[in-house]
Amino acid sequence: SDHGDIKGHPYFAIDITPKGNHAEKATQFLEEQEKKGLSLDKNPRAMNQSPEAAALYAQARSIIDWNTRSPFCAGCGLPNLSVHAGYKRVCPPADKKGGASSELRGDCPTRHGVSNICFPRTDPTMIAAVVSADGTKILLGRQKRWPPHWYSTLAGFLEPGESIEESVRREVWEESGVRVGRVVIHSSQPWPYPSSLMIGAIAQALPGDGEKISLNDKELEVAKWFSIDEARQALKNGTSSLGEPAPEGYKEGDLRLPPPQAIANRLITAVVEGYLTVAPKM
Repeated sequence: SDHGDIKGHPYFAIDITPKGNHAEKATQFLEEQEKKGLSLDKNPRAMNQSPEAAALYAQARSIIDWNTRSPFCAGCGLPNLSVHAGYKRVCPPADKKGGASSELRGDCPTRHGVSNICFPRTDPTMIAAVVSADGTKILLGRQKRWPPHWYSTLAGFLEPGESIEESVRREVWEESGVRVGRVVIHSSQPWPYPSSLMIGAIAQALPGDGEKISLNDKELEVAKWFSIDEARQALKNGTSSLGEPAPEGYKEGDLRLPPPQAIANRLITAVVEGYLTVAPKM
Protein backbone atom coordinates (compact mmCIF):
# COMPACT_ATOMS: atom_id res chain seq x y z
CA SER A 1 0.00 0.00 0.00
CA ASP A 2 1.15 3.55 -0.71
CA HIS A 3 0.16 4.33 2.87
CA GLY A 4 2.63 1.82 4.27
CA ASP A 5 1.85 -0.92 6.76
CA ILE A 6 -1.47 0.05 8.31
CA LYS A 7 -2.37 -1.63 11.57
CA GLY A 8 -5.25 -0.89 13.88
CA HIS A 9 -6.67 -2.09 17.15
CA PRO A 10 -10.08 -3.75 16.80
CA TYR A 11 -12.98 -2.80 19.05
CA PHE A 12 -16.23 -4.73 19.27
CA ALA A 13 -19.57 -3.17 20.16
CA ILE A 14 -22.41 -5.22 21.63
CA ASP A 15 -25.93 -4.01 22.29
CA ILE A 16 -26.80 -5.22 25.81
CA THR A 17 -29.83 -2.99 26.28
CA PRO A 18 -32.46 -4.96 28.24
CA LYS A 19 -35.34 -5.10 25.77
CA GLY A 20 -37.68 -7.47 23.95
CA ASN A 21 -37.14 -11.21 24.31
CA HIS A 22 -33.63 -10.65 25.64
CA ALA A 23 -34.53 -8.27 28.48
CA GLU A 24 -34.15 -10.82 31.28
CA LYS A 25 -30.87 -12.27 30.00
CA ALA A 26 -29.41 -8.81 29.34
CA THR A 27 -30.33 -7.60 32.82
CA GLN A 28 -28.78 -10.71 34.36
CA PHE A 29 -25.60 -10.25 32.30
CA LEU A 30 -25.25 -6.62 33.39
CA GLU A 31 -25.74 -7.51 37.05
CA GLU A 32 -23.13 -10.26 36.84
CA GLN A 33 -20.59 -7.96 35.21
CA GLU A 34 -21.13 -5.26 37.81
CA LYS A 35 -20.48 -7.83 40.56
CA LYS A 36 -17.16 -8.60 38.85
CA GLY A 37 -16.19 -4.94 39.06
CA LEU A 38 -17.21 -3.74 35.60
CA SER A 39 -18.14 -0.07 35.70
CA LEU A 40 -21.06 0.95 33.50
CA ASP A 41 -21.60 4.52 32.34
CA LYS A 42 -25.35 4.77 32.86
CA ASN A 43 -25.56 8.35 31.60
CA PRO A 44 -23.21 8.80 28.61
CA ARG A 45 -24.96 12.06 27.75
CA ALA A 46 -23.34 13.54 30.83
CA MET A 47 -20.28 14.00 28.58
CA ASN A 48 -17.70 12.96 31.16
CA GLN A 49 -15.79 10.54 28.93
CA SER A 50 -12.31 11.14 27.57
CA PRO A 51 -12.15 12.31 23.93
CA GLU A 52 -10.91 8.88 22.81
CA ALA A 53 -13.65 7.00 24.68
CA ALA A 54 -16.30 9.44 23.48
CA ALA A 55 -15.23 8.93 19.86
CA LEU A 56 -15.40 5.14 20.20
CA TYR A 57 -18.77 5.32 21.93
CA ALA A 58 -20.23 7.71 19.35
CA GLN A 59 -19.24 5.47 16.46
CA ALA A 60 -20.37 2.27 18.16
CA ARG A 61 -23.73 3.63 19.27
CA SER A 62 -24.55 5.08 15.86
CA ILE A 63 -23.66 1.84 14.05
CA ILE A 64 -25.62 -0.34 16.47
CA ASP A 65 -28.64 1.94 16.33
CA TRP A 66 -28.63 1.99 12.52
CA ASN A 67 -28.43 -1.81 12.27
CA THR A 68 -31.20 -2.20 14.85
CA ARG A 69 -33.49 0.17 12.94
CA SER A 70 -32.74 -1.28 9.50
CA PRO A 71 -33.63 -5.01 9.47
CA PHE A 72 -35.46 -4.68 6.15
CA CYS A 73 -34.26 -3.50 2.75
CA ALA A 74 -35.51 -0.02 1.90
CA GLY A 75 -35.41 -0.96 -1.79
CA CYS A 76 -37.72 -3.98 -1.78
CA GLY A 77 -38.90 -4.49 1.81
CA LEU A 78 -37.38 -7.95 2.34
CA PRO A 79 -35.07 -8.81 5.27
CA ASN A 80 -31.45 -7.79 4.69
CA LEU A 81 -28.08 -8.77 6.15
CA SER A 82 -25.43 -6.87 8.08
CA VAL A 83 -21.93 -7.14 6.56
CA HIS A 84 -18.56 -5.36 6.75
CA ALA A 85 -18.62 -5.48 10.57
CA GLY A 86 -21.93 -3.65 10.63
CA TYR A 87 -20.98 -0.86 8.22
CA LYS A 88 -23.20 -2.06 5.39
CA ARG A 89 -26.49 -3.90 4.94
CA VAL A 90 -27.11 -5.93 1.79
CA CYS A 91 -30.17 -7.44 0.20
CA PRO A 92 -29.10 -10.97 -0.89
CA PRO A 93 -30.31 -12.37 -4.24
CA ALA A 94 -31.54 -15.58 -2.59
CA ASP A 95 -32.85 -16.97 0.69
CA LYS A 96 -31.88 -20.23 2.34
CA LYS A 97 -34.79 -21.84 4.12
CA GLY A 98 -33.65 -24.54 6.51
CA GLY A 99 -31.48 -26.46 4.06
CA ALA A 100 -28.85 -26.30 1.37
CA SER A 101 -31.27 -25.20 -1.35
CA SER A 102 -31.84 -21.53 -2.01
CA GLU A 103 -34.93 -19.66 -3.12
CA LEU A 104 -34.27 -16.76 -5.46
CA ARG A 105 -35.63 -13.37 -4.50
CA GLY A 106 -37.12 -10.85 -6.86
CA ASP A 107 -35.12 -7.96 -8.26
CA CYS A 108 -33.97 -5.21 -5.90
CA PRO A 109 -32.62 -1.78 -6.95
CA THR A 110 -29.88 -1.94 -4.30
CA ARG A 111 -28.12 -4.69 -6.27
CA HIS A 112 -27.53 -2.48 -9.32
CA GLY A 113 -25.02 -0.01 -7.93
CA VAL A 114 -24.00 1.92 -4.85
CA SER A 115 -27.03 2.89 -2.79
CA ASN A 116 -27.05 5.25 0.16
CA ILE A 117 -29.71 3.14 1.89
CA CYS A 118 -27.13 0.37 2.30
CA PHE A 119 -24.83 2.45 4.51
CA PRO A 120 -25.13 4.06 7.96
CA ARG A 121 -27.01 7.33 7.94
CA THR A 122 -25.81 10.61 9.38
CA ASP A 123 -28.35 13.36 10.03
CA PRO A 124 -26.98 16.91 9.55
CA THR A 125 -28.16 19.23 12.29
CA MET A 126 -27.50 22.93 12.70
CA ILE A 127 -26.75 24.50 16.06
CA ALA A 128 -26.24 28.24 16.26
CA ALA A 129 -25.20 30.92 18.69
CA VAL A 130 -27.10 34.03 17.61
CA VAL A 131 -25.74 37.47 18.49
CA SER A 132 -27.65 40.72 18.36
CA ALA A 133 -27.14 43.16 15.51
CA ASP A 134 -24.83 45.29 17.66
CA GLY A 135 -22.94 42.30 19.06
CA THR A 136 -23.75 43.01 22.72
CA LYS A 137 -26.20 40.15 23.40
CA ILE A 138 -26.57 36.43 22.70
CA LEU A 139 -29.83 34.56 22.09
CA LEU A 140 -30.35 31.41 24.18
CA GLY A 141 -33.32 29.14 24.74
CA ARG A 142 -34.46 26.44 27.15
CA GLN A 143 -36.84 23.50 27.08
CA LYS A 144 -39.27 22.87 29.91
CA ARG A 145 -37.57 19.63 30.99
CA TRP A 146 -34.20 21.29 31.54
CA PRO A 147 -32.94 22.33 35.02
CA PRO A 148 -33.89 25.83 36.20
CA HIS A 149 -31.91 28.65 34.58
CA TRP A 150 -30.15 26.17 32.22
CA TYR A 151 -30.04 27.56 28.66
CA SER A 152 -28.36 26.58 25.42
CA THR A 153 -28.02 27.59 21.79
CA LEU A 154 -30.77 26.86 19.25
CA ALA A 155 -30.62 23.74 17.08
CA GLY A 156 -32.58 21.76 14.51
CA PHE A 157 -32.37 19.34 11.59
CA LEU A 158 -31.51 20.41 8.06
CA GLU A 159 -34.29 19.82 5.54
CA PRO A 160 -33.73 18.25 2.09
CA GLY A 161 -32.28 20.71 -0.42
CA GLU A 162 -31.44 23.24 2.30
CA SER A 163 -28.04 24.81 2.87
CA ILE A 164 -26.59 25.11 6.37
CA GLU A 165 -27.02 28.88 6.27
CA GLU A 166 -30.66 28.58 5.19
CA SER A 167 -31.30 26.02 7.90
CA VAL A 168 -29.90 28.33 10.58
CA ARG A 169 -32.14 31.18 9.46
CA ARG A 170 -35.24 28.96 9.27
CA GLU A 171 -34.72 27.11 12.55
CA VAL A 172 -33.90 30.24 14.54
CA TRP A 173 -37.02 31.95 13.18
CA GLU A 174 -39.24 28.91 13.77
CA GLU A 175 -38.08 28.44 17.36
CA SER A 176 -37.68 32.04 18.51
CA GLY A 177 -39.14 34.40 15.91
CA VAL A 178 -35.74 36.10 15.56
CA ARG A 179 -34.67 36.81 11.97
CA VAL A 180 -31.04 36.14 11.09
CA GLY A 181 -28.90 37.65 8.35
CA ARG A 182 -25.21 36.74 8.44
CA VAL A 183 -24.26 33.13 9.22
CA VAL A 184 -20.66 31.96 9.77
CA ILE A 185 -19.92 28.24 10.11
CA HIS A 186 -17.68 27.62 13.13
CA SER A 187 -17.18 23.93 13.99
CA SER A 188 -18.90 20.54 14.21
CA GLN A 189 -19.49 17.67 16.63
CA PRO A 190 -20.98 14.18 16.22
CA TRP A 191 -23.99 13.50 18.45
CA PRO A 192 -24.92 9.78 18.43
CA TYR A 193 -28.55 10.12 19.58
CA PRO A 194 -29.03 8.42 17.30
CA SER A 195 -26.75 9.66 14.49
CA SER A 196 -26.57 13.44 14.19
CA LEU A 197 -23.69 15.60 13.03
CA MET A 198 -24.00 18.94 14.78
CA ILE A 199 -22.83 21.73 12.47
CA GLY A 200 -22.06 24.75 14.59
CA ALA A 201 -22.55 28.30 13.38
CA ILE A 202 -22.52 31.82 14.73
CA ALA A 203 -25.27 34.00 13.34
CA GLN A 204 -26.19 37.66 13.55
CA ALA A 205 -29.73 38.92 14.00
CA LEU A 206 -31.12 41.58 11.71
CA PRO A 207 -31.47 44.98 13.41
CA GLY A 208 -34.74 46.37 14.71
CA ASP A 209 -37.70 44.01 14.56
CA GLY A 210 -35.36 41.20 13.53
CA GLU A 211 -34.40 40.79 17.20
CA LYS A 212 -38.00 40.48 18.43
CA ILE A 213 -38.68 37.15 20.15
CA SER A 214 -41.88 35.25 19.36
CA LEU A 215 -42.13 31.54 20.26
CA ASN A 216 -43.77 30.31 17.07
CA ASP A 217 -43.77 26.51 17.44
CA LYS A 218 -43.58 26.20 21.25
CA GLU A 219 -40.56 23.90 21.05
CA LEU A 220 -38.88 26.15 23.58
CA GLU A 221 -40.32 27.14 26.93
CA VAL A 222 -38.34 30.38 26.90
CA ALA A 223 -35.99 32.24 24.57
CA LYS A 224 -34.09 35.26 25.88
CA TRP A 225 -31.39 37.71 25.00
CA PHE A 226 -28.51 37.64 27.51
CA SER A 227 -25.70 40.16 27.71
CA ILE A 228 -22.24 39.01 26.69
CA ASP A 229 -21.10 39.65 30.27
CA GLU A 230 -23.80 37.30 31.62
CA ALA A 231 -22.66 34.60 29.22
CA ARG A 232 -19.01 35.18 30.14
CA GLN A 233 -19.78 34.80 33.85
CA ALA A 234 -21.82 31.63 33.24
CA LEU A 235 -18.92 30.09 31.32
CA LYS A 236 -16.73 30.64 34.38
CA ASN A 237 -18.94 29.14 37.09
CA GLY A 238 -22.26 28.01 35.64
CA THR A 239 -21.56 25.11 33.27
CA SER A 240 -22.81 21.56 33.81
CA SER A 241 -24.29 18.65 31.92
CA LEU A 242 -28.02 17.99 31.98
CA GLY A 243 -28.87 16.01 35.10
CA GLU A 244 -25.79 17.20 36.98
CA PRO A 245 -25.88 19.74 39.83
CA ALA A 246 -24.64 23.27 39.34
CA PRO A 247 -20.89 23.62 39.92
CA GLU A 248 -19.25 25.03 43.01
CA GLY A 249 -19.36 28.80 43.02
CA TYR A 250 -22.62 29.04 41.09
CA LYS A 251 -25.06 31.63 42.45
CA GLU A 252 -28.67 30.43 42.41
CA GLY A 253 -30.71 32.28 39.81
CA ASP A 254 -27.79 33.04 37.51
CA LEU A 255 -27.47 31.68 33.99
CA ARG A 256 -26.39 28.04 33.55
CA LEU A 257 -24.83 26.70 30.33
CA PRO A 258 -23.74 23.37 28.76
CA PRO A 259 -20.30 21.96 29.71
CA PRO A 260 -17.08 22.56 27.73
CA GLN A 261 -17.41 19.17 25.99
CA ALA A 262 -20.56 20.37 24.19
CA ILE A 263 -20.41 22.28 20.92
CA ALA A 264 -22.98 24.72 22.34
CA ASN A 265 -20.41 25.75 24.94
CA ARG A 266 -17.74 26.17 22.24
CA LEU A 267 -20.04 28.43 20.21
CA ILE A 268 -20.96 30.57 23.21
CA THR A 269 -17.28 30.82 24.13
CA ALA A 270 -16.44 31.94 20.60
CA VAL A 271 -19.07 34.68 20.80
CA VAL A 272 -17.80 35.88 24.18
CA GLU A 273 -14.25 35.96 22.82
CA GLY A 274 -15.30 38.11 19.86
CA TYR A 275 -15.23 35.50 17.08
CA LEU A 276 -17.87 37.36 15.08
CA THR A 277 -17.22 41.06 14.55
CA VAL A 278 -20.23 43.34 14.26
CA ALA A 279 -19.19 44.59 10.83
CA PRO A 280 -18.19 41.82 8.38
CA LYS A 281 -14.69 42.08 6.93
CA MET A 282 -15.83 40.84 3.52
